[in-house]
Amino acid sequence: MPAFNEEKGITQTIKDFAQPYVDEIIVVDNNSSDNTAKLARKAHRRVKLVEEKKQGYGHSLQRGMKEAKGDIIILTESDATFSGKDMEKLLSYIGDTDMVLGTRVTEELLDKEAKMDWFLFYGNLFIAKLIQLRFWHKTRLTDVGCTFRAIRKDAYLRIVKEFTVGGSHFSPEMIIVALKKGLKTVEIPVHYKERVGNSKITSNRWKSFKLGLKMIQLILTR
Repeated sequence: MPAFNEEKGITQTIKDFAQPYVDEIIVVDNNSSDNTAKLARKAHRRVKLVEEKKQGYGHSLQRGMKEAKGDIIILTESDATFSGKDMEKLLSYIGDTDMVLGTRVTEELLDKEAKMDWFLFYGNLFIAKLIQLRFWHKTRLTDVGCTFRAIRKDAYLRIVKEFTVGGSHFSPEMIIVALKKGLKTVEIPVHYKERVGNSKITSNRWKSFKLGLKMIQLILTR
C-alpha cells in the first residue's frame, strides 16, 4: 500500500485487507505530513511500515515490492477504494498466470459515488487499448489505471530491473514491461468504491489529462 497523506482511509483499508491468508501488510509512507504512519502502525499487528523518501507513486510501489517476503505480492491503494475480499479473485487466477490485473469498468461493481466519470472511464479504456494493440497477441486490457493487482514473486524478479518510472504512470509501465518479458497476464473485474480522502490526481481533470499524455508517450516509446 503506497501512502501519501492518507490518514482518513489508511486504518479502514488495512483492516479490510487483513484477511486470514495475508502474511504481511506493507505500508509505504511516502513523506506523509499527517498521521498516516502513526495510524498505520496501530491498525494491525501484521503491518510493516517502511519509508520511501523518493516522492512518487512508482517509487512507493517499487519499494513495497522490494520489501515483500511472500510468494505472491498484491498491490492496492490505501484510500479504501478497493475491497479486501476481491483478493480472493486475484488469487484464484494467479496459479494459472504470472500477473492478475483488476479492472474497474464493470458497471455492476462500481459504487455510485466512486470516482469514475466518463472522462476517466473512457480515458483509461482508450490507453489500455493502446497497450493491447501493441501486444495484441498477448493480452486483453480495459483499464490501464487500475492499481489493484497481484503478481507472483518469481515473475516480479524477472521484471524488477526494467522499472524506470517513479511517478503515477508506473502502472502502465509495469504492464508493458511484463508483456515484453513474456509474462502471462489476465484481467478480471473488481469492485471500485468511493474514495476516502482527497485524490492527488483524479480530483483534477487537468492533472488526469497530463497523466494520460505521459502514459501514451510511455506506450509509444517504452
